[in-house]
Amino acid sequence: MRKAPPVSRRELVVLGGLLGAGALGLTALRRTQPIGLVVEDSPVLARALAEPGPEGGNPEGGVTLIVFTDFNCGACRRAHPEMLRAVEADGDVKLRFLDWPIFGDDSRSAARAAIAADAQGLYLPVHSALMQGGRADGPAAEAALEAAGGDVEALRAALEREGARIEGQLSRNAVHAFALGLGGTPGHLAGRVLVRGAVPERDFRRAIERARKLA
Repeated sequence: MRKAPPVSRRELVVLGGLLGAGALGLTALRRTQPIGLVVEDSPVLARALAEPGPEGGNPEGGVTLIVFTDFNCGACRRAHPEMLRAVEADGDVKLRFLDWPIFGDDSRSAARAAIAADAQGLYLPVHSALMQGGRADGPAAEAALEAAGGDVEALRAALEREGARIEGQLSRNAVHAFALGLGGTPGHLAGRVLVRGAVPERDFRRAIERARKLA
């Protein structure tokens, strides 16, 4: 069998340049394509947008960004700071968190406690702390609440008192997520623009801007 001639160094350099140019072209193409999927204006969308949940960002924001996450989801943890930076930079976005615990009992316990923490105005600090690492569960949520200056006994009392309501909230969140076409976490719905998976800050900004134009 005849062997192919060796590739020269010059040919390798040229090939590397072509591959690099191709990768840059694909990146540029992704950045110019519209971000996210535009959800049809329907009762499914209306129900998701109307669902109450803990809120953050600008309470008077012109764009509502709904966040479907699980505290033990690695992709959710990567997306969380990117999303917060985009929201802060924009300044006209209201956040609404519809916790969707799909990673087992620990995730559900963490979500229940985080929602209960909203009665003390501490949902977002607890949410952010649970997203920063370590196993998220009920005790971790209590520790996060205490670190934020909250009352753990009041949290437990709220869970005892509001447990059925919180369970109903989590069940409805799951229904909304599936109805919108999400197969897992994270999912972010900016107005009618649905973004699946973890994306960088610039893509959150693009999704918010696209939602604003579609409003």
